[in-house]
Amino acid sequence: MTMLTSLLAACAVLCAGGFAFGQDAKQTPPAAPALPPIPAAWAAIPTGEVVLKKADGSIDAAYRYRLIEPRAEAIADPGARVPLVVFMHGAGERGGDNAAQLTHFAGWCATDELQSKHPCYVLAMQCPKGETWAALDLTAYREKGEMPKQSAEPTRPMRALMQAIDEVMATKAVDPSRVYLTGLSMGGFGTFDLAARRPAMFACAIPICGGGDPTTASAVARIPFYIVHGSDDPVVPVGLSRAMRDAIAGASADAAREDAAKAKPPADGKPRPMPKRMPNPMYREFDKVGHDSWTPAYRFGDDGVIDWMFAQRRLAAGAAANNK
Repeated sequence: MTMLTSLLAACAVLCAGGFAFGQDAKQTPPAAPALPPIPAAWAAIPTGEVVLKKADGSIDAAYRYRLIEPRAEAIADPGARVPLVVFMHGAGERGGDNAAQLTHFAGWCATDELQSKHPCYVLAMQCPKGETWAALDLTAYREKGEMPKQSAEPTRPMRALMQAIDEVMATKAVDPSRVYLTGLSMGGFGTFDLAARRPAMFACAIPICGGGDPTTASAVARIPFYIVHGSDDPVVPVGLSRAMRDAIAGASADAAREDAAKAKPPADGKPRPMPKRMPNPMYREFDKVGHDSWTPAYRFGDDGVIDWMFAQRRLAAGAAANNK
């Protein structure tokens, strides 16, 4: 991950500076470091735009995105389909250049290093400054221990992202059973939020250094999760991920028992051994990484989440559903 590592080294504190203070009006934001130069190769990544309209048909807002595409040979055969990775960036990459959102993880997905091993589409929309993927209040958690509460309606950027997902899935060679959801920091909160809004869509969800509403756990109980956080995160308290881990673990166990009770007995009447069930959620805390738990997480192999993510697949029936 040479390209990814060099980019992260240049701006590892961006999400910390933008996210922790961008959501807390009681603190004065520090000067955010400049983003590193945009690699020339990123200019070739296709762009797209979603336009949201008001009830009267007038334009409400427009949101731009990048869509990383697999190499042509990966989808050359008739009927070939590849995964779609939906990525939500952190607060430090908010803006209007339609490029900064590629800084962490997404830009690396355009390289041969990843595409040769896991051909895929990667949808990376950019959230404008002053907006967030999910409504949240970190001050309430820090000062009162109150967990985030999911809003009844998605934020405007989240609405745009959901519309973009629908458009990509309708027009590209996407395998509907392999749609993956991940995000970091502000995007980690967005990952929990979107998974609860469309639980039948995703083959797995990987929220990194984020948090969510534990009361949504029953809605996402059947989605495989891999939750990642830094044990010494000074920006987003690790307790937020631990609370979601515990809530999803309980809801997942309840869902497994419910599914077992509904299962049809074998046609021959002979008992079958209980199927092995992977723990849900998978959970990992990295020590001494501060807020930057995405760097060790977005790696190949057993120490990272990449290979685990691409191994996940939803049943065809479940993948076809689309909760809106």
